[in-house]
Order: sequence, then structure tokens, then C-alpha cells
Amino acid sequence: MDSSVQLINLIYLILGAALACGLVTIGIAMGYLRGRTKGVQTTEELDRQGLLEMVRQLGSWTTEYSGNVSAYQNRIGELTELARRSGGQTPDKMDNHVAILLNEIMQSNATLQTRLEVAENQLDKQTRQIESYLTEARTDGLTKLANRRAFDDKIEELFASYRKGGKSFVLAMIDIDHFKKINDTMGHQAGDEVLRQIAAILRQSMEHAYVIARYGGEEFVILMAGPVRLAADRIDAMRRRIAAEPLRVGDRSVPITISAGLTEPRDEVVTGSMIRRADECLYAAKNIGRNRVYYHDGRQSMLVGAPELATRL
Repeated sequence: MDSSVQLINLIYLILGAALACGLVTIGIAMGYLRGRTKGVQTTEELDRQGLLEMVRQLGSWTTEYSGNVSAYQNRIGELTELARRSGGQTPDKMDNHVAILLNEIMQSNATLQTRLEVAENQLDKQTRQIESYLTEARTDGLTKLANRRAFDDKIEELFASYRKGGKSFVLAMIDIDHFKKINDTMGHQAGDEVLRQIAAILRQSMEHAYVIARYGGEEFVILMAGPVRLAADRIDAMRRRIAAEPLRVGDRSVPITISAGLTEPRDEVVTGSMIRRADECLYAAKNIGRNRVYYHDGRQSMLVGAPELATRL
């Protein structure tokens, strides 16, 4: 095979590799960008304009690069025909054309690589910003626990797995007793401090929970491993600890108690039924006198432990 044909074949190989690498890299970048932004819902959470511009830029590069490749292919075809007509000869003029074309392909690929490196830096910066937004969107600002949105997502995930034959889990609903009185007598800043300290105790006591979230106001929810009676005993131990150790709020010692209700999934088809059962148990604890833990055994709400309280009923 003469040298011109060898050079042309080499150019084909370089062009094919450049096209594959360039377009695959662009495709990976666009796919990664879409994947990272999935689930971000509001304009406050994301600089959508910047991301859309990046996607359009990547798409433009793809079109431009594909156009360049098409032009190179046409020129390679012309050189191939010239080589065929030359009868195996390698005139200097043709060698110059081959060298020029090869240089253009390499420059085009280098330009694309530079663009992709710039885009990668932009994408990395945008990704960190998105991750920050997503964390904020799923975190309660006051307590730094998960928020209601994060809890809703997690309970649906666990419940769907359970319905498919996965392991069971327990929902605990916890409420700070007489919290309104704290706000009314000590002020909302003191109330906020109580919420933060209770959140810290929950986080420390239930470190292996699937999620610990602020459900709203002075109410918290925990998703944890079962069975429900064992989970209820753990919550009751935490209840006793909180009741025995008044919180320090400023220069004051504030006695705090909590009430809790627990349940686990049964035969329901939606999580709403499970949440209602836990809420019923919590209401029972509140209605009987607070500072208690109740769990649902599948038939009724049952008081857990608390012998120092049960003897008064």
C-alpha cells in the first residue's frame, strides 16, 4: 500500500477516534448535568438559566464538531480519489494536503478539549451549588434535622420496599409537652433553643435511624428499624432521659417532657393509614397525661413502660 493511502487511512482512524471521544465526552457531560439537576424543583433552588446555557453550548459544540467531521470526511474522500488516480504515486502537493488536513483535525480536537475542560469546571461549580441547594431544600433551618419533605420521601421509599417484600420499619411521632407554655412564658427564642436541644438529643439517641425529621412546630418524626415494641422501648428510654435532665436555656433550668406514638406498617396500601395510627398513639399519650410512650400492636394502642406513671392511672 502506498504512503498516501496509508496517511489517508491514518487520518480516518484519527478522525474516528476524535469524533468518538469528542461526542461521547459531550454526551456524558450533558447526561451528568441532567442527572445532577433531577429533582430540583424551583428557580430559587437553581440557576436554571446558567444550566440551560451550558446545555445549549454543549449542543452547539456537538453540531459544530459533527459539521467539521463531515467536512473532513469529504476532503478525505477527495484525497482518496486523488491517490487512486495517481497510480500509487505520492506527489508533494498531495502530501501537503494530507498534512494540512491532519493538522486541522488535531487543532479541532484540541479546541474541543479546551472547551470541555472549561465546561467541566463550570459544571463542577454548578454541581456543588446544586448539592448545596438540595441539602438546604431537605433540611429544617432551625434544628438542622431533615424536614417534612425529606421525611415524606423516605417513608414512601421504605413503604414501597416493604410492600414488595422488604423489611418492616417503625414510625415514631414525638411531641414536646406544653411547648406553647414555654413560648408564652419565656419567649420564642427560648422555644427555639428548646427545639434545637431536643433535636440534638434525638440525633444522639437515635443515630442509627433511617431519618429523624422535624414534622412541624414542636413535633418530630423518626423512621427506624423494628420491631415496634423494641423501638418503643428505645423511645421510652430517651423519654426518661429527657424528663430526668432539665434543659439549660440561658440562665434558666427548664424541665421538659415528651410524648410519643409508634406504629409499623400493616396491610394498608398507603402510608397515610400508618401515619394516622402513630398519631392516634401520640394522642393517647397526650390525653392520658403526657410524658408517655404508646405503640400500636396491630389491634390497639398500648402503654410502654413508665411504671412511675402507670401506677397513677
